[in-house]
Amino acid sequence: MLIPSVGGILIEDNSVLLVKRRNPPCKGFWSIPGGRQKPGESASEAIVREMLEETGLVVEPVGVFGVIELIPRKQVEEHYVIVEFILRRVSGSLRAGSDAEDARFFPMDNLPRNTGLATREMVGELLNPGRGFLNNCCRYKVFQIEHLCETI
Repeated sequence: MLIPSVGGILIEDNSVLLVKRRNPPCKGFWSIPGGRQKPGESASEAIVREMLEETGLVVEPVGVFGVIELIPRKQVEEHYVIVEFILRRVSGSLRAGSDAEDARFFPMDNLPRNTGLATREMVGELLNPGRGFLNNCCRYKVFQIEHLCETI
């Protein structure tokens, strides 16, 4: 089943906002906040809703970073297509909510050991553009879901 999803990259003072996942996949790992898009909801509406639910922050999308696909080994499992947005904070106080155990800003060059693979690669691309995340035309990468929760 194909699941349209969104992710939000919020950077302040050279630190990136991450949430500690409360649910699988990658329960207990730090990742970019986000979630599933609801029927009839635009991707930009979805990321504003998801950020408020997971972090308590009201945000505004300012651009699209890229697209990530999370593909399972078995075709009967969920296949995610995630639009990753660059965000700006509008208001709110940071707190963990709904699907997040915790929510914190981390220096982009010093992520926790248990940060998910896709998140590590996105932050690496932000620090060093063109270091392998990009294909020849755009920011787009495919990950096997089973490999997301590997630690460095």
